[in-house]
Amino acid sequence: MSDFNLERLQGETRFRHLVRLSVGKLSKEHSLDWLDLVDMFGLDYSAETLRKKSYGWKDFVENEELERLNAEEDIAYKETNEILSNGSHKSDKLIRMNAEQLKDVDYLLKAHGFDKKDWQLVNARNNIWNVYSTADKIQELYSSKITVKPRVDGFDLDKLLELVTTKRDQIIIEKNETIAQDKLLEISLFDMHFGISTLEDYCNYLLEIVHRIRSRKWDTILIVVGQDLLHNDNFRGQTANGTNIEKTNMEVAFDEALQFYETIFKESLENADNVEAKYVKGNHDESLSYGLFRVLMKIFPQAKFDSSLKQRKAFTWKKVFIGLTHGDKGVNRITENFMSEFGKLIAEAEIREVHSGHLHTEITKDKFGIVQRTLATANKTDEWHEDNGFVGANKRFQLFEYSQDSLDAIYYIQFK
Repeated sequence: MSDFNLERLQGETRFRHLVRLSVGKLSKEHSLDWLDLVDMFGLDYSAETLRKKSYGWKDFVENEELERLNAEEDIAYKETNEILSNGSHKSDKLIRMNAEQLKDVDYLLKAHGFDKKDWQLVNARNNIWNVYSTADKIQELYSSKITVKPRVDGFDLDKLLELVTTKRDQIIIEKNETIAQDKLLEISLFDMHFGISTLEDYCNYLLEIVHRIRSRKWDTILIVVGQDLLHNDNFRGQTANGTNIEKTNMEVAFDEALQFYETIFKESLENADNVEAKYVKGNHDESLSYGLFRVLMKIFPQAKFDSSLKQRKAFTWKKVFIGLTHGDKGVNRITENFMSEFGKLIAEAEIREVHSGHLHTEITKDKFGIVQRTLATANKTDEWHEDNGFVGANKRFQLFEYSQDSLDAIYYIQFK
């Protein structure tokens, strides 16, 4: 008897409230007497009359015909799902939950139809919405409103481990004799977009890069990894900020990109006294390519790796300064930003270069004695660049050869 709710329920009409309490009195579900009910509802008939009416109401309840006694009874809950401009979703549903489930993030996501692997909860608000039905009596339901956003902070680790631990065919290239020279080779391959382009597309480029690595014994080889190496940042066809673009097979793309760079690192370690690698985050693949970079760190501990997530990075060798950034942020102040952040290193250098990408086309500017180069790419033209008019550019990569105080050569890796 103590569990009987005497209060009027949400969505319950005054008449249905009276019927529920009266039938409950007949069933001895609460301790109120008939006179209490007459007073409670301000009825203009006696307690005995109410008792007699209650038998008739009970018959209707037991025969599931109570619905036609009051047309105002049906309260429809309007469920909604809204997609916001930033890629987030708002969902409003009526859900049966208990006290523990109210606090369970995974349960809320599942109840609203979102996979916890792909979505993360931003906020949730749950208001009690108890209703009465002839079949289930009082139902403890909740009006549940949640906001979720796509998970863009990484990728499926199980898939990554499977890719890394699976034995792959090694790329074997014949080798010739080399001569030792005190030189630096910079390998900055911007905007490769594996997923749009494949290892087969880049095979000839890789052969030419290996040929250049083997052309002499280098003092140092700098390898820049990232900068939109992969087209998607997850397995759902999204960029690093959650923008939906062409969905590509990222399992294959990740594996092929890893094979490509495994070859470059292996050849570099065999043909240079020092190998350094820097991660430069792009706007397409910040997390996924970072994971690939960390895999390379495990495979090649002989090399020196910079895995920080800074937007702008600097590399120095002898009297050479090389600034690195993707180029999607602060595009009109790239040189000034590097001068502000690395002014002392730039002042001490005789060769000052800043290399970026992002635009898929080659641009060179000389500002304040610093050569700012936007590097080209051999990647196929993807949907976004075609829509925005970045078409017709030369499809090629650039390698840079330095002596201690000069830029000696730019090697264009290009095929028709």
